[in-house]
Amino acid sequence: MLFASDLDQTLIYSERSKGSISLDDMVPVELFQGRHISYMTRAAAARLRELNELAPFVPVTARTPEQYHRIFAFREWVIPEYVIVSNGGNVLINGEIDQEWDSLVRQAVREGCSEQGEIQEMFQRIADDSWVQSSTLCDGLFYSIVVERDKLPAEKIDSFRKELAAHGWSYSLQGRKIYLVPEQVSKGAALVYVKEKLGESRVLAAGDSLLDESLLLAADTAFAPSHGELKRQYNEHSHIVFTRRTGAEAAEEILEACLDVARSQFSC
Repeated sequence: MLFASDLDQTLIYSERSKGSISLDDMVPVELFQGRHISYMTRAAAARLRELNELAPFVPVTARTPEQYHRIFAFREWVIPEYVIVSNGGNVLINGEIDQEWDSLVRQAVREGCSEQGEIQEMFQRIADDSWVQSSTLCDGLFYSIVVERDKLPAEKIDSFRKELAAHGWSYSLQGRKIYLVPEQVSKGAALVYVKEKLGESRVLAAGDSLLDESLLLAADTAFAPSHGELKRQYNEHSHIVFTRRTGAEAAEEILEACLDVARSQFSC
């Protein structure tokens, strides 16, 4: 058994996204430019340590490898062997890029979807400085676009999403970022690869966004915080259990539920 989980707004939270819980009840997990920017609740941190003893923890994130390595907690008190980064576009083994997976993904992207330049041109036709702050091609695989969320042109975005799907790319809005990702870059596919590498037969998973949907569908048991994009999209789901709590406390609920499953597995 392994536990594969998205990070931002699933297990770890910024001061803005943490909800009503006091920062005094949280521990810092990420350092950037000399200041702490991400946290876990003390209870969630303790539960993750315990769960990792029963089901190896595999972090799964849209972050690039460089952004992931800012999370010092996963070098100090939980040290995963495998990490899925770049929305599934890269797998790290003990901190290094898995070249086998890198080759498989990049070949699939070349053969299975429209080129990045074409997608960029499509987006530029609707983009405007009034709501687009920056656009970055991450790891040569997908776009991360920082936006003014309350100024998004809803009708143009809806039309763009449909056009994007016809070109083999997906769209996800998370906080103040839009992600444009080739369908061949998938957290779920990367999870299946890691599961086979670890020789595990069962997967527990958690995630909050549409980019996590493939991850959750590839798992045997799946959870999502009720404040996330998946909850807004589906409200109820036959495969995904949504938490009762929101914000950073949702991570506690997810980890306690996963611990219950893992304990029952090992008591049999």
